[in-house]
Amino acid sequence: MNRRNMLAAAAPVVLALAGAAAAAPAALNPDAELMALCASFHRLQSEGTDETNPDWEKATADAWDIFHEIDDLAPQTVAGHQAKATVAVRMLAMFHEMESGGQPEAVFALNMLRDWLGSAAA
Repeated sequence: MNRRNMLAAAAPVVLALAGAAAAAPAALNPDAELMALCASFHRLQSEGTDETNPDWEKATADAWDIFHEIDDLAPQTVAGHQAKATVAVRMLAMFHEMESGGQPEAVFALNMLRDWLGSAAA
């Protein structure tokens, strides 16, 4: 599976979780900042992989900056864990493709996260 197909396969789950996160008011959701950062990360990653985007380099750099912010935040809710897991899926998918098939450990982690996200979204 190529990178575009792999990322496209994760998109429906990511969008469903991001939409649910956006619907919760920040005052009621301790993970509102985390979920907003995760949604921004996914948007910027998509812009960074869009071959027609003249600003793909900036989008990619901005996504990496946001990734580091996400990494520093600990989720407090199930939705926060799900949002952060979607970022992990995307990062593992990119690593998997860069490694021409990936390491077995990365493939296992990627599949486990996809399984968990799929069951969480159901």
